[in-house]
Amino acid sequence: MGIFSQNSGFVKFVNRALDVLWLNILWLLFCLPIITIGASTCAAYSVTLKMVDEEEGYVGRQFVKAFKDNFKQGTIMWLITAPSIYLDFLMFQFIVKGEDVNFLVIIGAIVYTALVVISNLYTYPLIARYENKLINMIKNSMAISVRYFGKTVFLCLLIVIEVLLILWNKWTLFVGILIGPEFIIYTVSGISKRIFQKIEAGNDSNSGTINQ
Repeated sequence: MGIFSQNSGFVKFVNRALDVLWLNILWLLFCLPIITIGASTCAAYSVTLKMVDEEEGYVGRQFVKAFKDNFKQGTIMWLITAPSIYLDFLMFQFIVKGEDVNFLVIIGAIVYTALVVISNLYTYPLIARYENKLINMIKNSMAISVRYFGKTVFLCLLIVIEVLLILWNKWTLFVGILIGPEFIIYTVSGISKRIFQKIEAGNDSNSGTINQ
């Protein structure tokens, strides 16, 4: 089998890289109104969750359809996520710049950050994969984060490493703009889908929270 054969590992890698690049462009374009970032992110997750097991079809067509299908919940979720992240940013700005900051304030900021993470980490892929009330999606995200604590910590570490690599220098930043967001979304999708499949299969009775 030649390196340029349709079924060669090299060609598959190139095709996957091009799909990620195209998906990242779509994500950026559909994020432009800012308020649609949530819907665009859900649409990206809808495609990458299929990419994990090579189940995707036409990336552009699937993205647009998922954007329409998840527009309402994705947009509402973003209106929750954005101010939560901004408040978290303000809290740590206060801690860094403040003088004689009370230890309880620092603990509170850490706890709040953890709540923001676990209430958002799996919610967007859950919206992309399932039909449910938004409040249940958020509850499920928190429940999965707690039940699969080890995987969640590992996933958060991977995301931090990827962000640091993107910000390493101007060249990695350029590559990060091209594929960074989708690479992170793909990473979350890979771990999320395995967790979802385990729950769907009923292998863990203590975590069967998806179908509430």
